[in-house]
Amino acid sequence: MTKKKQRSKVMVPEMRGEASTSMKYLTISNFEELFEYSGYNLSRLKILNLSELTELRLIWSGPIQVENFQNLTQLTVKDCKRLRYIFSSTMARNLPQMSSLDISDCEELEQIIENDQASSQYHLFPNLTLIDIHRCKNLKCLFPVTLAHGGQLSKLYQLNVRRVTKLEQVFKGDEANVSKYEEKVIHLSQLNTMMLDGIPNLVSFSPMGYHFVFQSLRLLQVGVCPNVTTRFRVDSKQSVHAKTQASQSVNKIIVGESATSQETAWPIGSNIWWQNGKEDDSEQVTALPELSEWENEWSNK
Repeated sequence: MTKKKQRSKVMVPEMRGEASTSMKYLTISNFEELFEYSGYNLSRLKILNLSELTELRLIWSGPIQVENFQNLTQLTVKDCKRLRYIFSSTMARNLPQMSSLDISDCEELEQIIENDQASSQYHLFPNLTLIDIHRCKNLKCLFPVTLAHGGQLSKLYQLNVRRVTKLEQVFKGDEANVSKYEEKVIHLSQLNTMMLDGIPNLVSFSPMGYHFVFQSLRLLQVGVCPNVTTRFRVDSKQSVHAKTQASQSVNKIIVGESATSQETAWPIGSNIWWQNGKEDDSEQVTALPELSEWENEWSNK
């Protein structure tokens, strides 16, 4: 006998109509599809927690009234093992107040935004301040690099990516469309904290031809990313730069810029722990509890 699909229409019928207009916080039980009908009135919903929904495949589907989620500010998704993506492309374009995105232990997650390249032409997440991705082993990138263009992530304050073992790029893009003679500079001027830990397959922070600048960064942690080709450095004004280099040019650039005493540059693929303009040595880096634990675990495989 075929197992009947669990749908959210049998979950909380009182959510329909005026009874739900004051709802600001919602925690949901286990279903395969949520919000696939247009009858819900969740226009005041601000916080949505989805936890241990082992059968959940789709969060948003069907003829959704996107205005119902215009005030959603925080989304937490934990231990939803069958979920393939978080946002449909339509929903991603209609979450203007989204400020916090926390995703962990979603084993089959492949994309944050479904068909993210098609969505990248729109203005998305203008108020996003926190991105925290933890133990999503099938995720290969977070967002298209075009999402960072034009100030779309201008309010991003904290970016944490930990133990996402198949992640290859934080921001992905088509290098063929970028001139090797002209780089694209992207400023994330509000970013304060960036942690990239336990990502052994990470190749780059962004594609070649893109140069990220973080003027307000106060904490940079990069650990167990041995294959990364992005070079991180701090300039004389304490701005942090992330730039992916062609392998044949890496040594030449390091020699040319490392002679500047007011700058700090780290070797490609090295562990980094830098805070408030003070760089810790390698012993202090590996002394960080989470970093050393993951590094030991990975080295024993």
